[in-house]
Amino acid sequence: MLSIEITDIRKFTQMLFSGTEFDRFLLHDLTLSTAVATTIDGRKNEAFYSDEEKEHFLKEPYVSWEELRPFVTELIRGKRLPVSFKIVLLTSSRTTEAMVQKAGFTDCAVSSLSLNILFREKQLFLTNGISYLGFSMDKSLEQYWDKTMKSFLEGKDCGYRQV
Repeated sequence: MLSIEITDIRKFTQMLFSGTEFDRFLLHDLTLSTAVATTIDGRKNEAFYSDEEKEHFLKEPYVSWEELRPFVTELIRGKRLPVSFKIVLLTSSRTTEAMVQKAGFTDCAVSSLSLNILFREKQLFLTNGISYLGFSMDKSLEQYWDKTMKSFLEGKDCGYRQV
């Protein structure tokens, strides 16, 4: 499991809140501490959607980061940094499937790959995670997911150090 500290916080947060780099992720949950505490559960509320919309919008159980990013950006906009935030992003089922295949992982089913983003005390940390639907000693998917995230950050020229 990859655990890193982002050294170029400004660049990373610009990508996260203003860019489209994370838009294909799904938002599992978010906790934001500014003047007030805000918590968002990213699970879609089925009762909100019409029957027609349910077919299209409920393919994934969580809302995309792209949909909520403008709302979250408005919550943090201002002259002061948030005291802290924690954002848990998940890969879509399609992306998870593709990553499992590319890693050659066949040990057990995988629910999702996660990216945990934690900002506190003016430091920003990322931790990768995997939600297995069984037990596995095979670390190939974990290693592939870690390598993919490092390549992503390096490709965006976003400074980091492994912790």
